[in-house]
Amino acid sequence: MTPNKRQEVWMNEMSVTPKTEAGTAAKMPWAMSPEDWPGLRAAEAWMQIGSEAWTFWADRIRADVQTERELVHCTNPIDAQVVLMRHVHKMMEDYHREAGRLVEMLHTVPGAAAVLDE
Repeated sequence: MTPNKRQEVWMNEMSVTPKTEAGTAAKMPWAMSPEDWPGLRAAEAWMQIGSEAWTFWADRIRADVQTERELVHCTNPIDAQVVLMRHVHKMMEDYHREAGRLVEMLHTVPGAAAVLDE
């Protein structure tokens, strides 16, 4: 943006803010700050929930692969059964814990708590 006689450009640390001839700040195109946008809190909460879910799924896949590795090294059916029982037990604990985390995170989404508590 090149300044002309009627407008002088002042630069702060983050952006270029146009100033008018009288020295007053030019009117911004939005009426509220970005922190006050209605959907921002909901969007941030859903992004956190999605990130948590993807992290959980990646951890579960790692655990599944580890179980497969252990099964390959089993020498008899009893060892395989023990490996599978440990895997199923840990899997159930992980899913139970993750469900609690996700429900807790859903309470941060504006309006979701009312639906969850019905």
